[in-house]
Amino acid sequence: MSTEIELKLYIAPKDIKKFLQHPLLQSAHHTQHLYNTYFDTPKHDLLQRGVGLRVRRIGDKRLQTLKTAGVALGGLHKRQEWENEISTDTPVYSQFPSGALPKWCLKQKNINKIEAIFTTDFQRTTWLLTTKSGSKIEVVLDQGEIKNKTASIPLSEIELELKSGSPHTLYKMALSLQKTQTLLIENKSKAERGYTLHKPKPLTYHKAGVVTLTPEMTAEQAFIHILWHCLEHLQANEDMVLYGNDIEGVHQMRVALRRLRSCLNWYKPLIQESKLYDELKWITNNLGNARDWDVFALSLQEMPFPLTNLEKTVEDLQARAYVNVRKILRSTRYSRMLLLLGKWISQRRWRRKAKLVVLDKPVKYFASDSLEQYHQYLCQKGENLAQFDLEQLHDLRLVIKKMAYGSHFFATLYSHSHPYAKSLSRLQDELGIIHDGNVVSYLLNQASLSENAPVRYLLKGWYAHQRMIGLGRLEKSWQTFLKQDIFW
Repeated sequence: MSTEIELKLYIAPKDIKKFLQHPLLQSAHHTQHLYNTYFDTPKHDLLQRGVGLRVRRIGDKRLQTLKTAGVALGGLHKRQEWENEISTDTPVYSQFPSGALPKWCLKQKNINKIEAIFTTDFQRTTWLLTTKSGSKIEVVLDQGEIKNKTASIPLSEIELELKSGSPHTLYKMALSLQKTQTLLIENKSKAERGYTLHKPKPLTYHKAGVVTLTPEMTAEQAFIHILWHCLEHLQANEDMVLYGNDIEGVHQMRVALRRLRSCLNWYKPLIQESKLYDELKWITNNLGNARDWDVFALSLQEMPFPLTNLEKTVEDLQARAYVNVRKILRSTRYSRMLLLLGKWISQRRWRRKAKLVVLDKPVKYFASDSLEQYHQYLCQKGENLAQFDLEQLHDLRLVIKKMAYGSHFFATLYSHSHPYAKSLSRLQDELGIIHDGNVVSYLLNQASLSENAPVRYLLKGWYAHQRMIGLGRLEKSWQTFLKQDIFW
């Protein structure tokens, strides 16, 4: 068994000629034709158990490979694999070591259900490079197609596989290659794309889920775990934004970025802020623009009076915002941001100037101290809430969000965190309603309604009414929050 660590990048076929001229690729290389057949049941029983099974044909040679699903973050794929040579075009299950196959395969009736479901047919060009630090990286260019009995899709990708050394060198090499041409992060393996071709699944959005920290983790290990968790949340929603029509996709991507930025803020006393913070803010703002139009369009649909012309105008502006967001997600700048983040996390150069005494202690010391300090700051920030103007309410909302994210990050280290978190969530909801009303004036100007006074005043009056209702509930929610027992 081995652990495969590789970085996948998409390259447009038209860019391959230029790619081959890169200075790093002028050394000796090897080219071969690969034909792979992937096996599973029609219902994808192996996939559901986190297993990929294929037989590779290279001339007269046959190799069968079993891979775990692993993880894919920032283009970096990590998974375990077992490989051995066989003499047939179909798997020989007895040659896999004990425990490699899922227990489901122990029954012959289940094995009998497994069949060939799709193939990959491509030409592979390979370079083996050694970096200045001594890491060995295999650079692979694959060109061909993925196909089943009824359909096919083109295959054009670059793989950087770590043979020895540190994973951050994969990101460093990818960034070097990306300087001269457009290379985009590819988080889907060939197998994933083949399964989608074989049996397409409806797109769905993904919420953050639980951040699982353990008391044995150091503060630094927890920091790295939270960052990868946020990146996973971000990239899990890319397909919905690019190809789907559920507005929750943009919202979840924006939440993921806010969580990531919040994690950097929580650890700011220990770790120097990443230079990538401005890039994270850039993509957050662009997603925020689309989200504002989503919320505005949705609120117009819920109005007790018809505003058909305005709805059409808002829908057009909403669509325009989505065109911009999709363009950004397909841009080199976005992929480069993720690659730089992956490199920064993997390299851990922050240790040079970090407070190592605290970073290397169990995370609970840092979490409890940070939560207590920020809780006290939040309570002070909300004093005299009834007298706050809109700007002060907005500032309070941002502080509450940061406290909510921190509570979510560290929740599994404690018991009884739910009541506190629920109280914060209620405050966020109330302040969110008020915030939506504040955004209306700005959006109305963009919707070319500056001269349509009746509609403009109607909407402003409606949102002013909603704001008053929200303010009435806010004071009660704030008092409830102040009575909550802290969980750390």
